Amino acid sequence: MDYKEVSRQFANTGQLSFQDKSGTSFELIKADLWKPEMEGVFLVHEIYQLKSLVGNFSDVALDIVEYAADQTIFLSPQPTWNLNKGKSGGLIKFALVSSAYWKQLLHQIREIVFLKWEDEVLPSAIKGTQNFPFNRKSRVMELHEDGRVKIING
Repeated sequence: MDYKEVSRQFANTGQLSFQDKSGTSFELIKADLWKPEMEGVFLVHEIYQLKSLVGNFSDVALDIVEYAADQTIFLSPQPTWNLNKGKSGGLIKFALVSSAYWKQLLHQIREIVFLKWEDEVLPSAIKGTQNFPFNRKSRVMELHEDGRVKIING
């Protein structure tokens, strides 16, 4: 994958369609285009990006995110001042991508993106040569800034 070309395309259009090696289809969209009814997850590639997405976290919660298995999705309350301006009114899903192949893509894009699951492959989908580390059945944990943790499934 030509990461620079893909990131340039994302900057121009605000969205990209992908199909990973296993056939999973998803679309990456700019975070400000997200709507609460979309099924998916916010993706970050650096732990410091969490502050703009979910606000302050305790050190324990940050450690859980940083050291959790690459297939763990987190739920967290969304502060009203964040980049989505309180659109969800509740919990939002996010994940820290550590898989080198996909992390490099996010690093090139240089912003938090929203991954929207797709049921069918779009004609413009970019074929990934590796499986994406998350899917609709990934482990889910709920985290709060005060350190409370709840395992939803695992």
